[in-house]
Amino acid sequence: MKLSAFAIFTLMLSLLLGCASRQPAQPDWIAGDSANYKSSQYLIGRGQAATQEEAKDRARADLSKIFQVAVTADSEDVQKFKTSPAGPGEYESQASRHITTHTDQIIHGIQIAELWQDPATKNYHALAVLPRLQTASGLRQQISQLDEATGNHIEQSRKNSDLFLKIAAANNALETQQERDTLQKSLQVVDITGRGLESQWNSAKLQSDLDELLKRVRITSQVTADSTPGLAEVVAGALAKAGFMIETGQNPDFVLQARMELADLGFKEGWYWQRGVLEVTLSETATSRVRGTRRWTVKSNAPDKESAAKRALNQADVVLKQELRTAIIDMATSH
Repeated sequence: MKLSAFAIFTLMLSLLLGCASRQPAQPDWIAGDSANYKSSQYLIGRGQAATQEEAKDRARADLSKIFQVAVTADSEDVQKFKTSPAGPGEYESQASRHITTHTDQIIHGIQIAELWQDPATKNYHALAVLPRLQTASGLRQQISQLDEATGNHIEQSRKNSDLFLKIAAANNALETQQERDTLQKSLQVVDITGRGLESQWNSAKLQSDLDELLKRVRITSQVTADSTPGLAEVVAGALAKAGFMIETGQNPDFVLQARMELADLGFKEGWYWQRGVLEVTLSETATSRVRGTRRWTVKSNAPDKESAAKRALNQADVVLKQELRTAIIDMATSH
């Protein structure tokens, strides 16, 4: 039986309209696991937004959260002072550049595997994936390099007869192993077994060894007469926190001289401003030889002059407690 041309046209039109009326199926990963990207092989993140790019960014961020705790827990604090005419200065912590670099390498491995638009809401859904095997391999390689570096630093500390060189090497060993600890936590997230790579060194033991070396350095502090009142207490507290043996007698091995003089910048935009330079100089007692000088810029604001000066002193306190140990070690070993 032959169909007329009109019947054929009607049939084809019906088929086309039927296809057009079908809604695209929602991908499985929108509300559950993905058949194409199994959890045994990939870490995944999901994002939803009105635009494709925002959905992709949210998916990447969702996946990156998995590593956030590991990075935050072991990252070295780096103090960055921020000031604003709308309020007093405040510090914010940032991950150390080494930890950040490793984390960025992981995040850069994240790929947008799929993108789907909901026909009803017109919102975009993105699926971000990170291959477990490839990422774990890269982390293991970095960890092995850090383990080798830790071993070299420990050996240097044992062999050196110069106390400060021993301290510098021990400090490097500790920092390298702390960096390694963070990568181990990231590897445990990626590794399907959750084990990662156990280390032959313990960060707590390395910290204890460093503390014992620091106690062998007898050091006293002095503050210049023109310095901001209260600086002597700040420097003494920072030295104690750094772990050095504070010598109160007449025979210290080193003298740390500190100076901070603030300049009144006046009243601007509703705030009183103070600015100055915090400076510390390390000298050998026996030879009066200067081993080095370190400076930090100090700037603060407050509704009144007294509070502005107090905030500048607080800034000096935070900076020294964070950086004085490293500064002294760097000065002592740079010559």
